[in-house]
Amino acid sequence: MNLPAGIAAAIAVSGNFVLSFGMTLQKRHVGWIGRRPDRRPRRAADSLPGRERRGEGRFYRDLASWFLGFMLVNIVPAFQYFALMGLSTNVVGAAAGTSVAFTAILAKLMLKESLGKRRLAWTIALFAAIAAAGLLGEGGSSAAARLSSKALFVFLGLPLAAGIALFAARVRLKGSRLAAAIAAVSGCLGGFMVFPLRALQIAASPSAAGWLSSPYFYAFLAAGCSSMIFIQAAYKDGEMAAVAPALYGMQVLWPALASYFVFGAKFLPAQTIAFVLVAVCVAVIAGMHPQPPSAAASPGGES
Repeated sequence: MNLPAGIAAAIAVSGNFVLSFGMTLQKRHVGWIGRRPDRRPRRAADSLPGRERRGEGRFYRDLASWFLGFMLVNIVPAFQYFALMGLSTNVVGAAAGTSVAFTAILAKLMLKESLGKRRLAWTIALFAAIAAAGLLGEGGSSAAARLSSKALFVFLGLPLAAGIALFAARVRLKGSRLAAAIAAVSGCLGGFMVFPLRALQIAASPSAAGWLSSPYFYAFLAAGCSSMIFIQAAYKDGEMAAVAPALYGMQVLWPALASYFVFGAKFLPAQTIAFVLVAVCVAVIAGMHPQPPSAAASPGGES
């Protein structure tokens, strides 16, 4: 099954909006973590002072909203799977950068953060660079006959090995530079996840049994789980201003590079320039972290 490039692009961008919306929901309603619900009987709870009753209702509202965000984040691979039916892996990988821009916009609307003219300008440039990368590249079906399993696992193994080595180095060394390096590895693995998805479309039968018997499915799980583990370490050790640009920049650049080897994508200088511009825009936007203008915008606050 092949999709027109325009429809596939719309699916990819929609998936990234869903991802950003889910992440923003989680951030806004994370306040339920660390609090305990009141386990008193209903009548006893009704007798609580108004402020305590409101706090009790907020706990369950935050829990439900956070869980909704969690579910939205975890359905995004389905959008990527269908987007790959009309776009090449490097373009779908580059489109993932739109989640940074969407998060900035949603933070303005939902968390009352300042968007700013500079961030808005870089956001517009990001979308323009992604559109250029898509228009200058191949369709998703053009790579169907050129899958190199060896290259795919090499591009999984390289960041995995680097991540393990950097993780081990945390025992002796810590700091922003090491955290940024670990974040870059996490970005590589996160961006890589579109490759086993595309490989499953090409080489595995479209069934649960076919997926479970395919090594590409486990490559997808390995990339996703290790990316999550590495980024938690990076968040713990480094400042967000150093971690975020490395994470999101490599999330774009790694699949752009790997596509030439895994799927034999044609080297197009103009498209390569577009990918670099996408990574630059993503890194700049990710490096901007405005503070909420008031305490009302803090995570877990009132809706």
